[in-house]
Amino acid sequence: MTRSRLATAALAVLSVLAACGPLAATEARAARPPAPLPPLPFDRILRHAELSALLRGWAAARPGLLELESLGATPQGREMWFLTITSRATGPASEKPALLVDGSTHAAEGTGGVAALHFAWRLLRDYGSDERVTRLLDTRAVYVLPRLSPDGVEQVLTEGRFIRSVGRPYTDRPEAGLYTRDVDGDGKTVFMRLRDPNGPWKEHPQEPRLLVAREPDETGGDFWRVLPEGTIEGYDGATIADPPALEALDLGANFPGDREAGARGRQAGPFPASEPEVAAYVAAIQRRPNIVAHVTCHTFGGLVLTPPVNRSERLPPADRRTYAELSGRAAKLTGYDAMSYLALRGDNADDDIPSAFGWLWVQKGIYSYITEFWNPLRAAGISLAGTTASTWLWGFHPVEDELKLLRWNDTALGGRGFVPWHAFDHPQLGTVEIGGWDKIGAYYNAPFGLLEKEVAPHSEWLLFHGLSLPRLEVRSISAQPAGKDLWKVRLVVENTGWLPTNGSQQALDRGAVGEVVAELSLPPAARLAAGGASRALGQLAGRNEQRSTATWWSYRPGTPDRALAEWIVTAPEGTKLSVTARHDRAGTARADLVLRRPR
Repeated sequence: MTRSRLATAALAVLSVLAACGPLAATEARAARPPAPLPPLPFDRILRHAELSALLRGWAAARPGLLELESLGATPQGREMWFLTITSRATGPASEKPALLVDGSTHAAEGTGGVAALHFAWRLLRDYGSDERVTRLLDTRAVYVLPRLSPDGVEQVLTEGRFIRSVGRPYTDRPEAGLYTRDVDGDGKTVFMRLRDPNGPWKEHPQEPRLLVAREPDETGGDFWRVLPEGTIEGYDGATIADPPALEALDLGANFPGDREAGARGRQAGPFPASEPEVAAYVAAIQRRPNIVAHVTCHTFGGLVLTPPVNRSERLPPADRRTYAELSGRAAKLTGYDAMSYLALRGDNADDDIPSAFGWLWVQKGIYSYITEFWNPLRAAGISLAGTTASTWLWGFHPVEDELKLLRWNDTALGGRGFVPWHAFDHPQLGTVEIGGWDKIGAYYNAPFGLLEKEVAPHSEWLLFHGLSLPRLEVRSISAQPAGKDLWKVRLVVENTGWLPTNGSQQALDRGAVGEVVAELSLPPAARLAAGGASRALGQLAGRNEQRSTATWWSYRPGTPDRALAEWIVTAPEGTKLSVTARHDRAGTARADLVLRRPR
């Protein structure tokens, strides 16, 4: 994409400052306030055109921090916007360890997309004024894909109905049965109820909006049948089937991974990365070997989920402890529950199922998380203790909790979360009543008045996690005379991050990451007296294994975070040498040395 003249000029200035060193860049930040940053709205989910305009505005306002690119166009022609956020004055993103954040894998989960955008906005807004944000972008890189499914999000916003990821049906010959539609045109797809002497529901005696289960021995009352709001394909005038979802595809299940034991099915797609959105995203990740950790933003439940997903997946003990530490901090900041995806599955954990974890974690060893934002039950003061199924009101709550939900809707939301039952002449069923909970607006997503408050603490966790990534730095470089024009060059490098240079043990076990390599660059007047210019230095530990000094086995003594490389060089005094230490996931560090004899 083309940059404006202003953005190009600003980038040129930053390039000059980078050549002058970090101090000059810091002084420039202090001397000149940044341009106004277009705000992120929290009163709606942005249409694609609005999102594009906002991101372009951010790129123009922060040209030294944000690179905006498209991973390609969707089948309906919408750009998949991808953000690279780092201070280019301190080096390119490719030479820094990186955190990856994405949102809107599932089309109706707008809160997740807003959470990804909020993190980007927080970084761009506060760089130069917030020490931790500034440190993050000076030393690390952040990648953000705010909307994996632009077509699906747009369709949900247009049609007001639930779509899993994209509106591409798996067949053009749908089975007979009811399919959800906004039949009364109010922009929401809720429920339909119709009187039926054999219906399983009745009105609550004190709250007619609430339908409760009919007693097993109950007869002679006013009973109801409940259906999703929609129309019936192949209606025979008597029976209504519940067919499989026509648009069942789940982009989160379409990633590559270890699936030998699992069937594919309609959700996962015909083959791994069969969908253009996932294929483009996978290719973008593959081009960025510096990614250490990944967080995907979903709804709902109020959960932070980690691997494993399936019983067959292994979690090395060191990684289990690291996950516990980092997801525990997420729980502390957000108030959500941290657990493994496998634990969440409960009774349904016997079969292997596909997920993005299967590629990002199992194969690549990237620390990966799913954040499930928002929970209306928690907001209404309902206890979620006792079983993970309680997170979604799966039959583990008394009717009093459902009444609490309605009272919360009436007081906190002003009634906006529940559509009052109202009569409607359905084209196939005749007189029905339409109403009930707004699944997308109040259940699956935080209502707009609560949206910013819901996602902001998560951005603080992402900031914390980003600062925990490994960071390769030069501790010292020196040279000692070893004879006439002969020098012993010593380079000491260290990992100043909390995580080890390899990130996870899983990455080592899978052979997904290389080691630290130091390389000496010589001018024409110098040469190596022996050996090659490169030195392999293995992995450098982080501080994540230093847990306690109350025992002898909860810390690592010595300097496992440090490595030494040496060369014997022939060169005249005054020669300038350069060294580069690099690691795919821990970044690149450089230093220069002028050969001088001690005086």
